[in-house]
Amino acid sequence: MQNQNGNILIYILGAIFLLGILIVMVKGSSTPGSNIDRETLMIRVAEVQAYGQELERAVAYVMSNGYSEEDIRFAHPDANPGYGVITDTPTRQVFSTQGGGAKYRTPPDDIQTTTTNWIFNAENNVGTVGTECTSDSCVDLVALLMNVREDFCIEMNEQTDVENPADVPPQDQNDFSYGTLFTGAYSHSNSINDATDSFILNNTEGCVQGGGDPSTTTFHYYRVLLGR
Repeated sequence: MQNQNGNILIYILGAIFLLGILIVMVKGSSTPGSNIDRETLMIRVAEVQAYGQELERAVAYVMSNGYSEEDIRFAHPDANPGYGVITDTPTRQVFSTQGGGAKYRTPPDDIQTTTTNWIFNAENNVGTVGTECTSDSCVDLVALLMNVREDFCIEMNEQTDVENPADVPPQDQNDFSYGTLFTGAYSHSNSINDATDSFILNNTEGCVQGGGDPSTTTFHYYRVLLGR
């Protein structure tokens, strides 16, 4: 009798375990746009956040060595040649061991709908980070990761306290600039902010839906490396 009771208990526990797996599978398959599991998604978010912090520290390190905001450079042999060459005053280069000491990295796998490298841009004023105005003096130095997946975007905002209204990333109020590579000039063109000026607030990183250019069907991660 005792052995039979033990066997029944094992069957019951096994059934509960299998039911749990089934619920997880059904929930995962019903999540819109879900191609990677939640744990992997959270790891990717953590990787991007860690890299953003690394880049921000590298920028601060370059400036602590006596260089100005305009002196900062993002050249690297594997980067877009538009950033210049890393041998051009290595001590001011973010990716040089003599400068900021950051490692040049490509974006993690599986988080972009269109694979592109990081963009370093200084033509946008981001939310209420730094001073909010439309002059060149208010432009922030920003790292952009374009065309990320919507589920990555939502998870990123959950981890950075950016509100996802109606469970959708906040939409940029109009356009923001992403085509000009930073080589020292801060020139105000647009802003990264939602129309209500309430979701992004003073968040130095987050994720937004395009407002026109880029397209409203796309999502994009930003990280302020230097707020001005």
